[in-house]
Amino acid sequence: MSTTLFFLVPIVMLSVVWSLCFVGVCLPTTGLPNTPYSNTILNEVSLIAYWPLSDALNSQLPTGAPPLPPPPTGSMGVAVAQDLTGNNHNGTYIKPPAYISGATIPQIGTNPTLNLHQTSIVPGDKFQSGSKNAPFCVDFEGGYVSIPWAANSPSLAEFTLEAWIKPGWTATQFVWVVFSATTNNGTGFTLDINQQNQWQFTIGNGTTSQVINSFVAAPIGASSATYVALTFQSTNGNNGTLSLWINPTTDDTTTPPTPPTPQFTTDATYAAIGTNQAVTFFIGAGDNQDAQTPRTQAQGDGAPLHPYQGLIQSVALYNSALQPTDLASHVADGFGSGSDSDT
Repeated sequence: MSTTLFFLVPIVMLSVVWSLCFVGVCLPTTGLPNTPYSNTILNEVSLIAYWPLSDALNSQLPTGAPPLPPPPTGSMGVAVAQDLTGNNHNGTYIKPPAYISGATIPQIGTNPTLNLHQTSIVPGDKFQSGSKNAPFCVDFEGGYVSIPWAANSPSLAEFTLEAWIKPGWTATQFVWVVFSATTNNGTGFTLDINQQNQWQFTIGNGTTSQVINSFVAAPIGASSATYVALTFQSTNGNNGTLSLWINPTTDDTTTPPTPPTPQFTTDATYAAIGTNQAVTFFIGAGDNQDAQTPRTQAQGDGAPLHPYQGLIQSVALYNSALQPTDLASHVADGFGSGSDSDT
């Protein structure tokens, strides 16, 4: 090969790659990388809010976002829990005041708090070029996230709630709320773990609230995180199917894959949170009916009841019941074993 041709070969190869990139088909040199988990979630069509809970202490609202309400009296807002969808469902990390004498909840201790920017528990959410999130989680120790839900938000006639959790307790004496979306009249839903260490849901129809115990033991593992999803598929107005999914996977490699089955499912009556209701959602504590019930002060404002202790990350809310294969795909991507794109 002549010297001139030797130098022309890499130039020609570079021009080919550049032309492919120019038309939007840039070929990687080492194979397709796994898509970071947050990118997978943000690509879901029915996603209406996504709180990765990766915020640092004293984080601020994104530019142009509406202001957040002040924290309850005696409490402190320490950072902004940003909604990465851009829909401005941002929240506030709340540190409640110290317990009064005789009001201590043993699993939390005297001074409820939360620790931000903890090591990520979602392996598939990696520090990677092009990622839409720098992955961290929050250690909830009696603190919580308060999220004002605007009256013009999409109606939750159907929904999917998903989160990654790593509980930090060994006793079974308390209620531990993961997420609450409940109006003052009882409309909505709450996902928590009951005093028997089982998953529990409260479904409100606007008149009464139905507490449903799934009898599925809550996952407690010191070595790994757990993916949990709650879906409601409407069949006739307020009636539908409520399902609990824990690390849903399928080992069928055919196309399409065999859908995974939920760990628990039941018929339920649920009244949608409508577009005319301005409410507050919670991550890590309470429900709206308990929002003004003081657990940290004898009188006046206090943190909502039923705090969660442990780690929570990547909380997502959808206004549809995601398909089982979608949930399985999220789990695969979250554990770092998924493909380059969502399925």
